Amino acid sequence: MTSTATLARPQTELLQRRAAHQQMRARLIEKPHPEDATVGTPYYDEELDVAQSLAHHKTVQKLGELLDRVAAWEGLQSLGDNPVWYWDADEDCQRILYPDYALTDAENLGSVTAKSLLLAIEVVTTTHRRKEEKDTIKMRNWNELNAVPEFLLLYPEPDDPRGLIAYRYNKDQVAYENVPLGPRRRFVSQAIDGLVIEELAPDARSVGRKLRVFYRGEEVRDADAADRLALQQSQAREAAEHRAAAAEQRAREEAQARMAAEQQTQRALALLEKAGIKLD
Repeated sequence: MTSTATLARPQTELLQRRAAHQQMRARLIEKPHPEDATVGTPYYDEELDVAQSLAHHKTVQKLGELLDRVAAWEGLQSLGDNPVWYWDADEDCQRILYPDYALTDAENLGSVTAKSLLLAIEVVTTTHRRKEEKDTIKMRNWNELNAVPEFLLLYPEPDDPRGLIAYRYNKDQVAYENVPLGPRRRFVSQAIDGLVIEELAPDARSVGRKLRVFYRGEEVRDADAADRLALQQSQAREAAEHRAAAAEQRAREEAQARMAAEQQTQRALALLEKAGIKLD
């Protein structure tokens, strides 16, 4: 027989976690990042002495360019391997961590904390076991502990069947929940209205390009693609204008030909009438 105390324990533990979490967030404060926080090589893990792969670098670069545009449209700021204050429960203090990419509504990036992050993305290093564990477990746990609303893991290598893994923070459960991507492999953000991130089909992937980004129903394109699209649209407009002008010219010529034919017919009839020839 299950006792009332047994049934109440999970709820009591949940309330305790909520209370502890609220206390932790209250202790995480904005303060200037240390001067040496921005010294170092971007996307290089000095703790594990691991550098990024080409796919990692290209993925952060290309995905960041697309999301930077979304940030500008939404009035947000982007962080790419920038220092962010997180609370570290093990050390019971706040510490600097470097998300591969994040979007924040903070105004001052020099003292930004995880409390202001809306979305954090970690591009997984798969060539080094401990670094992969840090990306997929530790960074996930730190973002969960600090209640970052949405956290994405991305496996960047184009031939890696793994792609996007998405988490959303559940305030009631004080924990992350996995977000199913569905058959279209799409993550629909709730933290950033209108943002959708979609996995590309395996045969459409290339180094640095494993995702598509949409904003309010329109695909967000990188600068080169946007320039190509603008050129194509300009050429299409010019071709359409040329076709319209040609059709208008043909219509004028046809109208002029009809008028000339009618005039010629009238002259011929007048000559016949003058000659006393009547047509039945």
